[in-house]
This record gives sequence, C-alpha cells and structure tokens, in this order.
Amino acid sequence: MAITSTDTMETEDHSMMDAPPNGIGDAHHLSISGHDREGVVAVVDDVDAAMEDGESLGETEEFLKSMKRNRLPTGCCYDDRMKLHANADFGPTPHHPEDPRRIEEIMKIFKKAGLIYTGSDSELLDILKNDPTKYMWRIPAREATKQEICTVHTPGHYEWVESLSHMSTKDLRALSMTLDQGRASLYVGGMSYEAALLSAGGCIETCKNVAAGRVKNAFAVIRPPGHHAEYDSAMGFCLFNNVPIGAKVCQNEFPETCRKVMILDWDVHHGNGVQNMFYEDPNILYISLHVYANGDFYPGKPDNPMLPDGGLDNVGDGLGKGKNVNIAWPSQGMGDGEYLAAFQKIVMPIAQEFNPDLVIISAGFDAADGDELGGCFVTPPCYAHMTHMLMSLAGGKVAVCLEGGYNLQAISHSALAVARTLMGEAPPQMEMPPIAKEAARVLAKVQAVQAPYWECMRPGIIDVQQMGNGSSRLHDVIRGYQRQIMSEKHSMVPLFIQRETLFTSFDNQVLITPDIQSKKKILFIIHDP
Repeated sequence: MAITSTDTMETEDHSMMDAPPNGIGDAHHLSISGHDREGVVAVVDDVDAAMEDGESLGETEEFLKSMKRNRLPTGCCYDDRMKLHANADFGPTPHHPEDPRRIEEIMKIFKKAGLIYTGSDSELLDILKNDPTKYMWRIPAREATKQEICTVHTPGHYEWVESLSHMSTKDLRALSMTLDQGRASLYVGGMSYEAALLSAGGCIETCKNVAAGRVKNAFAVIRPPGHHAEYDSAMGFCLFNNVPIGAKVCQNEFPETCRKVMILDWDVHHGNGVQNMFYEDPNILYISLHVYANGDFYPGKPDNPMLPDGGLDNVGDGLGKGKNVNIAWPSQGMGDGEYLAAFQKIVMPIAQEFNPDLVIISAGFDAADGDELGGCFVTPPCYAHMTHMLMSLAGGKVAVCLEGGYNLQAISHSALAVARTLMGEAPPQMEMPPIAKEAARVLAKVQAVQAPYWECMRPGIIDVQQMGNGSSRLHDVIRGYQRQIMSEKHSMVPLFIQRETLFTSFDNQVLITPDIQSKKKILFIIHDP
C-alpha cells in the first residue's frame, strides 16, 4: 500500500525522508576534512590525500578502512508517518503510554541540541565534508517488504497486521478494547499497518547502513516498538519485531561481514519475542537487562508453558545454548549502579568473547529515572556510558533502535545522551553508585548459569552465601567431633537451651553428665575458643 506523507500532527516538520535511498553510498562518497567535537579528523576518497608529504604508505588496508569508517557521520532514521499509529479506541484516558509524541519529543530535543540539520541534503553534505560529526546523517525510512518481515514472522501474522488497514473504525475500536488488556496489551488503528512497515523498514535501513559502513553508527527513532512481538502474534504495544528483522536482513545481505550479531536489550521489560526467535541460533547473542520479579513483571509467564520466560536460567537451546543471557532483576528500583555493574561483570565480558560483527541496541528507555511504568532510576549519563562501552565492539558498528519508554521527558533526555555519545562526545564523568545486594546476587547467579558456555564467566562464580547452605564451618566440625568424644568417654549429652533464636554454632554445645540432677555440687567448665 502506498503511503502519503503528512504534517498534520505537528507544526514543526521533523521529516527525514528526503535523503538518498541508501544513506551515504557511492552517489555521495564523502571527501571530508575538518574538526569533530574534540579533535581534528579527515575522511577522503583517495588514501594518498590523507597522507602528508613523506608519510609511509605501508599501513595495512584494514587499518585504513578502520580510520575511514570511524570518521563517517552518525546516522539518524525518522519518519513523521510513524506517528499515524494511534489508538482507535478513544476511551476516558486521553493518551495511551505508547504515544505518538514519544518519537516527536526525541526529534525535537535532537534539533534543539543541534544534532539535526533542517536544510536540504545537498547543504548537509557540504557541511559534513568540512565537519563529519556536526550533524547526524539522514537515513530514510521505507516500508519493509513482506519477504523481509517473514524472515522472523509467519505469513499469517503479516496478513493479520495487514488486515488492520481494511477494517472499519468501529471494528478497530472493538478490537483495541479486546486486545488492550492482559498479556496482549495492544492497541490498533487504521494506520497501524503502514506505521509498522515503516518502523521495521527504518530499522532495516539503519542496520544496513551501519553494517555496510555507510555511516559510523546510527539511531533509529521508530515506533511502534517491536521486542515483544512473537513470530506469530503481536503483543505488548508491538506489531512486527523490528530488531530481529533488521538482524536477519543484514545476515542475509552481508553474509561475509555480518555473520554474528549481538542484540543488547536494556528495555525494562524482557524482550520475549526476540528471545524466542533466536533461542536456538548460535550466531545471535541476545542479552537482556530487565525487571523479572519472579515472573510477575510484564511480560510475565508465557501462555504456552513450553516457552521460556525472562528468568536467568533460560540460556538458549541446542546450538544456541549460552547465546541467551537474561539479567533478570528481582524488583523495580534498579539504577545506575546495578546497570553499570551488569555491564562490567556480565555484558561486556560475554560480548567481547562472542566478538560480534554488528551490535544492535534494543533501546527502550522505560528503565529511565522518571518513567512511571518502569519504576527504575537509570540516568542519561548511565545510558551514555553503556552506549560508549558497546561502541568498543564490532569495530564500532552500533545500531540503536528505539523500543519502549513512556515518560516524554525521560525518553527524550536519555535518547539525547545516547545520540551524543554515538556522535563522539565522551560520556560525562560519574561515580560508580552502590549496588543493591539483591542485584549483586542476581549477577553472581547469572555468572554461574552462563559459566558452562563462556570462559569469561568461570572465574569467581562461587556464590559464598549459596555455598554456605550446603557446607559447614570448620569450627562447627571440630566442635561436633569434641562433642562425640565427650559422649563416648564420659557419657555426656547435650542440654536443651530454651531460647527463641540460637546461632547454629551453639546448638548442642552445652554438655552435661547424665546424673547432674541428683548432685549437690555442679562443676562448670567453660571453653572459650
């Protein structure tokens, strides 16, 4: 179905649809020299032009390619038409949490911060020739094809989403009222299918531009989100599962250079759809940081008991064992300390051992401080630091794709921190906050569960508290032996101590002779170790 652009939903034009179809490609090969935010950079067509007189040409081709790619601009994918996905059920609540304004607010703050150029592509290209990090390069969104969607979804599911565009408003409202409750948690509208195609297509183009080296890295400001959508059904505000589609398309189109893909999901909710799509895939590493709360936090337990949930014990199956890593927080309230500790202890060691060719961030910002649904306290500086760490992987090939996040201020400020980091700004200095004991135990359990599959998880995997449940202190063993000797030699027996609480080390440690009650004199022997 053809889609026409509209500006009726806002007074300011945020369209980024006038870029060339493949971002920076052969038609716009850059010859750039200038300054980035912190130093001098140069990107050139001819390697010789980058060399000063007398400079050696003996550098390896790989090193030159790396230099060139690192000096490319950061891409940004956005399309106003994705705001057309709106709730057909106009109930008493004026705004659904998955609000079209989510992506609008992100683009507004990008513009206000000076990251987005509002002029023509030709003008933007001239600017980037002199300063490749001054603005983000426009990556146009497009409709994903049925073939691309069906790399991870069934044809039946695609056709169900497509059928939404043919339904009457009355039927859409009735369907939304039915779906927008329980685990389905979904609304639909007359333009949901078109917006979902653009969201998936925008993710594909973002990932392809990064994988092909047309941009250094990129941010896809897209909706509806995707990570809850199962292969055969929509749920959790999600129609098509954008990131898995982007990952599979890149693997198919770049088989030599994009074989292994890492998906890092920091949305506060577990990406059940992503997990299930790649549960047996050895070439997709899925790491999710989410609130689990013993399966009581959304998406909770699956309707099909044969499917795994977001628990940390679910590590993948078959050849995919170890390629599914669930960092499942026991409750809400997690913040910078817990997330940075998870990155340092779990995420980055496993990611470095996996050594991906492409990193895709499922960037939900509902764990951000201020998001009422998430109930966590991750700050923009923390998002910047996590992004910066991930940029050390895959030669810096990182594609950030928006997922959840429902507080307009929290999502926009968090996204801005990520975008600035992608463009080369150093993350702000921050101290490592303390970590909750419950979270530390979760990280230790994740290490233990993943240890059979990753060498980096094997050192220090012993949980001292857990180890203590099945062992005894040396002091207690010695005292038990002494008690046995006293019983054999002197027929002494333990005296019951009537006390509400008694430390186990003192249990059965008061010994008496059998006839003590008939004696007039009692000898106390107190041993203080």
